[in-house]
Amino acid sequence: MSIRLRYVAVLLILFSMMIFVGSLPGQADSLSERFGDKSLHLLAYAGFSVICFRIWIAPRRQRIMLTIVMIALLGLIDEGIQAALPYRNASLLDWCVDLLAAMFTVSALSLYESLSLLQNPHAKN
Repeated sequence: MSIRLRYVAVLLILFSMMIFVGSLPGQADSLSERFGDKSLHLLAYAGFSVICFRIWIAPRRQRIMLTIVMIALLGLIDEGIQAALPYRNASLLDWCVDLLAAMFTVSALSLYESLSLLQNPHAKN
């Protein structure tokens, strides 16, 4: 299995686990009270962004855009599932936090790659 397929598998497993745990009655509320709802969204979607950014074989700008689009879709799926559950509610603000996490993460990863290329100009992008 190629490394990119492994990244896809890890992303799908982690996203599915997040959806599963968040779908358990009372579990999401308990975690949100303990750690903060927005903090959980930031951490989860920043992690998903790192994985997504590594999946794509494309120039950096395209990887940035593809990652943000993928995170937007995952966030919409997440909020859609929450809207369908009677004991959960969807939030546009949560989705915006997901996108903010993606934008910050891909910016940091892009900066890291740029600095790495400056230090080693023969490195692969």
